[in-house]
This record gives sequence, structure tokens and C-alpha cells, in this order.
Amino acid sequence: MKTRALRFSADGPNAPQLEGELRLPDMSLPLAGVVIAHPHPQRGGSMDSNVVMAVCDGLIQAGIAALRFNFRGVGQSEGQSSGGAQEVADLLGALNFLAEQDEIDPDRIGLAGYSFGARMCFAAIPSAPGIKALLTVAAPLREPLPASEHPICPFLALVGDHDALVAQGIERYASYLPDPDGLQVVEGPDHFWWGFEPILVAATDTFFASHLGPTISL
Repeated sequence: MKTRALRFSADGPNAPQLEGELRLPDMSLPLAGVVIAHPHPQRGGSMDSNVVMAVCDGLIQAGIAALRFNFRGVGQSEGQSSGGAQEVADLLGALNFLAEQDEIDPDRIGLAGYSFGARMCFAAIPSAPGIKALLTVAAPLREPLPASEHPICPFLALVGDHDALVAQGIERYASYLPDPDGLQVVEGPDHFWWGFEPILVAATDTFFASHLGPTISL
């Protein structure tokens, strides 16, 4: 595996420069690639989150490139956190950057996000029609997604059965998704998934290998 620290611009005019890391598996080029969005910047979230790292590991295991990055105002990324109003532009900038890399097949791009990052993934859908697969972990949904944010690609929504998001019932949480069949409830994890990272690695590998390319043992 090759790892490359990088900087890129968020989408739009006067966009801040964001820091990230691109991981490239030792596979034949071009590679499928996935952008991973981290949890809430104002609650300590960053690209070093255990869930983000587990998703990266699952992607490399599947032979898929992984781009993790810090939203504006986090780590060495420029700008200030906006609580979601402008972070969609950061995510779109990451997607554009990934698709432009020589090692990446721009027709096989996926998206993943954890907690706040998952919500930003859904919000980015109207401006990212080329996404081929979407994985969310602990998406903070408390009402149905607007129709404009329904992914038209295959998607998998993971949530732990001890997460407060499902305190009012699995069926209610599932009803907030565009397709309840896209929900997978995992026994044991709360919102933070500590100790359950291997489950995330395996789920990421299986899901993205199925939709972006075959699983390959490295």
C-alpha cells in the first residue's frame, strides 16, 4: 500500500484548502476510489476517527483506494467549521480531487461517512450524481430524508443496536431512509463503535467490493 499526504480545495469560489490522505492498494491501475467523511468537527471529529480508519482498512482490503480528509477548521484544514452549511462543499471538493487522480477510475467512485459525515454524504447526493455506491455508519437521522437526497446508487446504512439513534425503534429509524432494506443493524455497538471496528472493516470490504470491484486478498 502507498500512502500520500495531500491538500486540495473545497468546491466553490474562495474555497479553503483541506488536508487529506490518499491510500492506494498495491493493485493494477486504474483503481476504484472512495471518499470517507468524518464525524462532527465541533465534537472532536476528524479523519483520525476509529470508524474512518476502519472503513479505510476495509477499502484497502478490497483493493480500493481510500481518501480520508479533514473538514474545514479541523486539523490543518483551512477555514472554520460551519456545522454543516459549508461542509458539503468540502466533501464535493474531495470527490472532485479523487476523480482527477491518475491512479483512479473516475467512473468507479464511492462515498462513505460516519455520523455527521454520513449526513453530509446524503446532503451531497444532489450534486454528486456519479457516485456508484454509498456506505453510511450511524447516520444521525431523526426524520425522513428529503427526496432530493435519496441516493440513486446502491447504499448500505449501518447502525449499532445500542446507538441512541435507534432508541425509539429500528423500524422508525429505517423509515427515515429512502429504502428501509438498505439498513443493517449490528448487534453490540453504540454510536462510537469502539471494539467493533473489525465488523466495519468486513462490511466495508464486502459492500464496496460488490459494487466497485472484486475483493482481492493482499
